[in-house]
Amino acid sequence: MLIAATGLAPMKSDPSSGLSLLRGLTRKCPSCGVGKLFASYLKPRDSCEHCQESFAGLNADDGPAWLTVGAVTIISVSLLFILESSGGYSYTVEMLIVLPTTIALALLLLPLTKGFFIAALWLLSRKPNT
Repeated sequence: MLIAATGLAPMKSDPSSGLSLLRGLTRKCPSCGVGKLFASYLKPRDSCEHCQESFAGLNADDGPAWLTVGAVTIISVSLLFILESSGGYSYTVEMLIVLPTTIALALLLLPLTKGFFIAALWLLSRKPNT
């Protein structure tokens, strides 16, 4: 092993931008892809439990919420248009279909978009200042 033989740690190679964003989207560390990005539903960890990469200062703020609202709106309104154009459902049935779908999509997509935004912020913080 390199560490035992030379006393030096192996050099850590940075992943590609696309791979880092994909790892963030799957709520994994954008650096190693092994450690979890979140301590709970939306609370990011201070650092990766596997590679100790720091996530301090990577605040996604309102970006994930805006992206989630946009995506959920497009899907929910499209679903509502499809249900309305079919003409076979009452307003109550449409509400019982669209409302739970909207809530479930928002709750599902929010942690994914937050992970994506944190990975994007991590990538931007890794760029050398020129």
